[in-house]
Amino acid sequence: MNIAGFTGAALNQPTEDAARNAAVEQCQKRADSAQNPRRCEIYAVGNNVVYAHGKPPMPPQPFMRHDAMTERAFASKDVPLMRDPGKQRLEATFVPAAKSRALALGPGGGQYFMNIGAPSPDEAMRRALESCGALAGAACMIVAVDDNFVVPIPSLFKITGFFHAASNASIAADARDDVARKLGDAMGWNAVAVGTTGRAGLGLKAADEQGAVNTALADCAKRDSDCHVIAVGPFTVGPN
Repeated sequence: MNIAGFTGAALNQPTEDAARNAAVEQCQKRADSAQNPRRCEIYAVGNNVVYAHGKPPMPPQPFMRHDAMTERAFASKDVPLMRDPGKQRLEATFVPAAKSRALALGPGGGQYFMNIGAPSPDEAMRRALESCGALAGAACMIVAVDDNFVVPIPSLFKITGFFHAASNASIAADARDDVARKLGDAMGWNAVAVGTTGRAGLGLKAADEQGAVNTALADCAKRDSDCHVIAVGPFTVGPN
């Protein structure tokens, strides 16, 4: 198999080496015919799993939550952290593809994986996340399912990465867990601002991005100075 989901199998071979070689050859031919660049490797021999890489890193479930306040129509040009060639590939392959389809994005921006034509959205998300996690070496994020973005996509700031409040160095160490807890169940638009001493201000459950940003800055100003926004939704942000 390869991490894109292509497989090959060899049965009733005279030796183990012959079975291995035949299975890899069949898998690689299928991947190459689909112009998939991923290398095939042996997953199982007989009844034993011999795959060397283990399970890929995955985010916690649920992989996404429907939120009418933040979901919007998918547009390839607006996918964050992705270079232009990747966006062009999405437009040519992901947009017109059969449902169910899902797009997973890695924290480094260059890693992404799309799964198309899956039997259900849940299956599309799982497959996309597993392959993306194997590529990135870190848990990826589902950003689109079928025709919609399923996470807030900020437009007032430049997206710079994934936001994890519990480990973010801009937030004072004694406040990180509390910020993470308050953000955990907050639907709608959310924003985080910090000042010079790392005291965080939060804008939670807002109807739009600007409202979340304004509330976060005002909340931060109550306990710190020179406040600025560091996160909107699941992303770290900086000035445009």
